[in-house]
Amino acid sequence: MKKASLIVMALFVVASVIGVMVIEKNRKSPQDRFLETSQTVKQTDGYVPVKILNNEGNLQYEFLSYEFVDDKDIEKQTKYKAEYFIEGKVPPSDYVVKWTDFDAMARDYPKFDEWRKSDCSKGMTEGEYEEFMRIHEPEYTVDKHIKTKYLFVRCRITYTGAGRDTAWLAQPHVFAMQGDSRALLLSAGASYCYFDHPQKALWEDGNREDFFWYKFEKEGDSLECILGIRLRGDRGVDLSKDNSYYIGFEPVGSDDEDNFNPAIDARCVSINDLPREKEA
Repeated sequence: MKKASLIVMALFVVASVIGVMVIEKNRKSPQDRFLETSQTVKQTDGYVPVKILNNEGNLQYEFLSYEFVDDKDIEKQTKYKAEYFIEGKVPPSDYVVKWTDFDAMARDYPKFDEWRKSDCSKGMTEGEYEEFMRIHEPEYTVDKHIKTKYLFVRCRITYTGAGRDTAWLAQPHVFAMQGDSRALLLSAGASYCYFDHPQKALWEDGNREDFFWYKFEKEGDSLECILGIRLRGDRGVDLSKDNSYYIGFEPVGSDDEDNFNPAIDARCVSINDLPREKEA
């Protein structure tokens, strides 16, 4: 009887170990799930999309074509209508932003320089940094025109969730690479400036964020639209040079961001390989 109990216990332990191994084998990282749901697609509607990219939510992005417009030409063009810019008007060629000279700040304040070079881990505590910026940032901030390019991307966005939902569309990021240098992020949510299918006019209540929300009625609903992204030349990239540009999503989960390369990453599409946007 005792021997039989030991055999049963041993079999239970073996079965438990096997079960854990199966679970670990089948457990998928966020990147694995992303790669499984991204796919190459065929030519449609005269465009040649490279692939469909899924974000971590319920949207698929199919990038169809692109066009760059230089800041000196943005007021001259007539294709991209004033009412679809987030300000409700075409941005001026000498578009001015609040610009902070962090390099000068670092030269004048060694503790800030140490904090900056150590990836925010030395020189100051978080509280000291917040107080430092509250006092000193206004001294180094001016209104300045930054060399800018406007990227207009035609894309097809498909809702994959269940039931009605309102989704934020200004999600893909733009990256640039100069030669063999590491990828530099050129855009974030605030860089989006154009959307030709707004369901709520920005100027109704002045809420900028509402402009890029879109209501989908059911799973499979699709929207073909043009998104515009303002790329600034103070992000470490010389916009006057012939750079390689990519659009997609940043590393997720435990990915090593320092080794992120949009040229080979399945979460990104080469903008340069897309067809140019058709003439108006």
